[in-house]
Amino acid sequence: PASASIQELETMGSDLLRHHFVLPGQVLATSHSETEGGFLRGHGTYIELVPDENDDDERDLDEDGNIHGGGMAGASKKKGKGSSGWGDGKSNVVMQADDDNKGDNDDDNGNDDHEQDTPKGPQRLIASVAGTVERVNKLVSVIPLSPSIYTGQVGDLVVGRIVGVGGSRWKVSLTCSAPISSGSNGSMKEGQLPLSGVNLPGGVQRIRTSEDVLAMRNLFKEGDLLTCEVQQVQKEGTLILHTRSLRYGKLDNGILVTVPPSLVGRRKNHFVTLKGLVSKRDGNDASMDVDEEGGGDVDVYLGLNGGIWIQRTVPSEWENAIRADQDERAPLAETLQKLRHRHATTRVSHSMRERIARVRNSIECLRLVHCQITPDTIEIVAKASLNEGVRVADMLLPEWVVKLTKGTRQ
Repeated sequence: PASASIQELETMGSDLLRHHFVLPGQVLATSHSETEGGFLRGHGTYIELVPDENDDDERDLDEDGNIHGGGMAGASKKKGKGSSGWGDGKSNVVMQADDDNKGDNDDDNGNDDHEQDTPKGPQRLIASVAGTVERVNKLVSVIPLSPSIYTGQVGDLVVGRIVGVGGSRWKVSLTCSAPISSGSNGSMKEGQLPLSGVNLPGGVQRIRTSEDVLAMRNLFKEGDLLTCEVQQVQKEGTLILHTRSLRYGKLDNGILVTVPPSLVGRRKNHFVTLKGLVSKRDGNDASMDVDEEGGGDVDVYLGLNGGIWIQRTVPSEWENAIRADQDERAPLAETLQKLRHRHATTRVSHSMRERIARVRNSIECLRLVHCQITPDTIEIVAKASLNEGVRVADMLLPEWVVKLTKGTRQ
């Protein structure tokens, strides 16, 4: 229903509120209490007083007679009664708080802290962003669906770019843009990678010294791309990153694709390998490089901040050759560092570059149709382009975008 009390919504189940989509200016909840509201303001919302029907002189009318209102939390700007903020004059309340909710479990939590900021009298909670409603007891929030907003969580894999070095830490831009344009989109978060959160050369485990601080640019410098994990989210929203796992580190010899973060969902494994992307022409090509004996597979790193990294799969022959040339007691970190150095300095063949570009355009096709980007959907689009014999350069033509992504909509 368009308008209902909290008790009625609870009897219907929490899925109604959890998946309810709202627009900016839409009324989420109302309270008929004369003292305090029956809800708490969460992210993506603000509170305003319910206007008095006789208080017409404080309303702002445009030429068409529509009522304007809105404002930040605690503002007392007026709107028409039951207005959703879009000038339609119709009631569009997601839920309604009655006086019976005063005995809620969270009644004493947080109300005193916001006593001065929250207006007294009948109130209503209004959405300030477009998204889905999330409610925990009396706390009502709106989770934004904007593709430009990434809210980090502990354990998230992200692909970032170094934009600053200093103070025993690296500043990482999660927009994955070049350093000269890192400030162009302020809605994305920037993370901090402390010196204690990286592996030292050779995998040495020791306390960081002032010499390590002076040599920070030997590890990462401005402009470098890297994969890392969110270790901590501070109260003000700053993300603390780390690369202590051997899977994380600097990225070389590949291609970066940036997509809306909302298209990359959380999954158990964000390091995936796409197999079987060799076309018939490549399969019969006797001139394929010996370094690509791994079968022409492609690795994809799905960053939850919208950065997706694509590179060739490192052949197992490389690792076997490195292990044969070093001591058996050598640490695994040293072996992986040598393996990454060989990958960074070895030329990528023409056939492998074409496969990487095909995966890149497959992701772009999914982005254009706003389809969820997963290993399965990427593989569907890439193999469809191979079966149709589509050139990589033609994959982003409008007619082919619709046809190649058809399998993801079935």
